Amino acid sequence: MIMGIPLFLIFAVYGVVNAYLPILLFRLGYSATIIGILQGVFEAAGLIFPILFTSKVDRKGTYGSVMLFLGFLMLVVLPPLVLIHNFWVTALVLAIFAIGFKGSVPVADALVSRMLGSNKTNYGKVRVLGSIGFVCMALLLQFTPLINPEDPVSIAVWTGIPVLLFMLSIIVIPRLRKKYPAIKQNEGDSFSNAKGLAVLREFPFSFWLGISLIFLGFLGMTPSQRFFSLYVQEYLHLNCYAGLWALSAAAEVPFMFLSGRFIRKFGTEKILLISLVAILIRNSVYAIFPTFGGAVAGQLFHSVCFGLFHPAAVVFITERVPKNRIAMGLTLYSSVAIGIASVFGNVTGGIIIDFLGYRMLFVLFSVFPLISIALFYFFRDRLCNRI
Repeated sequence: MIMGIPLFLIFAVYGVVNAYLPILLFRLGYSATIIGILQGVFEAAGLIFPILFTSKVDRKGTYGSVMLFLGFLMLVVLPPLVLIHNFWVTALVLAIFAIGFKGSVPVADALVSRMLGSNKTNYGKVRVLGSIGFVCMALLLQFTPLINPEDPVSIAVWTGIPVLLFMLSIIVIPRLRKKYPAIKQNEGDSFSNAKGLAVLREFPFSFWLGISLIFLGFLGMTPSQRFFSLYVQEYLHLNCYAGLWALSAAAEVPFMFLSGRFIRKFGTEKILLISLVAILIRNSVYAIFPTFGGAVAGQLFHSVCFGLFHPAAVVFITERVPKNRIAMGLTLYSSVAIGIASVFGNVTGGIIIDFLGYRMLFVLFSVFPLISIALFYFFRDRLCNRI
């Protein structure tokens, strides 16, 4: 599908940022605590666009134009990010970059949804091209001398190249710049007004319980998702973090592609439970086996920890909100379950690294999926309630 091209390219940007952003900040001279705070700012700023503007994009139907603007935001802040070594400047430019970086995915997902029409079960087959883009970029940077991880400018340049290609794909493919008919919004579809907040009362207990379980799961993944490159470089003294990121993304691909089949066979509740157990085991592997082999084994768990967890979470939410509130439910998923978990996890994780070290980081963050598993069994019957 034609939408796979920009998805491939935007996730190629993710392939650089996920592996190299903490390394770039480390090379700029920041400590683990400050890196955690800056990554927390990055994650917090990335919540703004989905919460406030996604519904407006649906109303206007100008997905391509919005993605071009978000790409421009990413591109324009890269020079000051690496050339001005000041905490406040770094925080500001990271916040602007995050709006483009985090905002582009929900807009691209919305465009995929419009293109698929009623055949939305094929979402995973399109989205998997994003994972392939991530893998290709990570492998390219791991096994070629194109990027110099010691040089922040080199990291910024290779962040900017896939951003430029992403923008170019939107410009040269006419269908991506098509203006779609406006989607009629339900009253209260935005969180920016009191009616939007009142609508949340329509969501059943099973939805809020599920969001809580998913939140704890993503919180437990913070060490492997936000501090893994620093762990590999600073604790394991290896420079293969990009290749290990590629391994995790590659492991995710077949599971995400087949996620619909797993969900139909086992149901979303069991898939969420299996994923939470996998997150717990993954953190334990990093902590108990601080070696290259342990890192490889831990990265392979990404197949279940995200490849199944993410699509199961999306389907779980759509099963438990009114049909005319699905967009709001998914926004809560991205903002609360993923976004706030990442903000809290980044800030807390950086402090833990500086005071207790990397192994304790994985040990302490194992508590969150453990709590989630306990809540799952305690409220199991109520969790299964659907609308």
